[in-house]
Amino acid sequence: MPKISVVMPIYNVEKYLKRSLKSVLSQTFEDFELICVNDGSFDNSLKILEEYGAKDARIKIISQENQGLSMARNVGLKEACGEWVYFFDSDDALHPQAFELCLMIASRDDVDMVCFDYQKSDGISYHPTVIDATKVKAKISKNPLDYAFKTGAYRISFNVWTKLYKRAIVENISFIKGIHFEDCPHTFAVLQKHPKTAIMQEKLYFYTINPASISNQKSSAKQIEDYFEVVKYTYGVYQNTPDLKVIRKYLFPKLLRTQLRRLKKAPDDVRPLMTQAFKKELWYLADKNMLSPFSCGIFKYLEYMKILKA
Repeated sequence: MPKISVVMPIYNVEKYLKRSLKSVLSQTFEDFELICVNDGSFDNSLKILEEYGAKDARIKIISQENQGLSMARNVGLKEACGEWVYFFDSDDALHPQAFELCLMIASRDDVDMVCFDYQKSDGISYHPTVIDATKVKAKISKNPLDYAFKTGAYRISFNVWTKLYKRAIVENISFIKGIHFEDCPHTFAVLQKHPKTAIMQEKLYFYTINPASISNQKSSAKQIEDYFEVVKYTYGVYQNTPDLKVIRKYLFPKLLRTQLRRLKKAPDDVRPLMTQAFKKELWYLADKNMLSPFSCGIFKYLEYMKILKA
């Protein structure tokens, strides 16, 4: 049984895939399985996977019809048998010491989750520097939600690829099918469990700025609707917990501000549909007492009220 199960969805990423695979396979800690879920790629991604798989027995390839990133991750997670799970995106890269450092911290501080930082990349260059393990420090928390809304050092980001999880804390948390921004609800479902967490400052992940990626798509009603799904899911997770007040104060206002910016920048032909979708979300939050001038700020609150009354 491998120590770590790496779940890697793949969909038409032939431009970046070799660099991504090399960055995982060259880890200084070698006891892992790499579960590659080919999600209906029609470029050369599968061919590249098979070439690498023929050379390294740690690679396990699963091919399926295209079902989206969330379902590819869910399928990979079901196949995982490691003590730890790591979700890796196939157009990005990983520092060669990432697993080694995370497991060192996990063993030293007896934690359930290890978080680290990331840096942006062009998807081509990759020049990680050697990290002195003796100088790596971490904040330890039994309530990591406290660090999800921080700025600066020791912040827990919303994405899943800056976290190494004990499999026991994520194996029953599925990614929501068919939405953008699926990392956010998954992360907050994990944080609600209050796992003992180590937070490092080292930038161990190289995030590729990919113009074709979901996060860089143009504004649409679908994106507003997907944020609404995130809100409903997260409210359901936290509604009967003391942590709901934190979600009300920090997360929901942050999501609403993001959507409002997107709405204002939207082309005229899609803005009416986006506005209607946004109104549904605002009504939902108002009905749940999750929308107030105290959490949103008075000026943003007045903007939301104007949209509701329009």
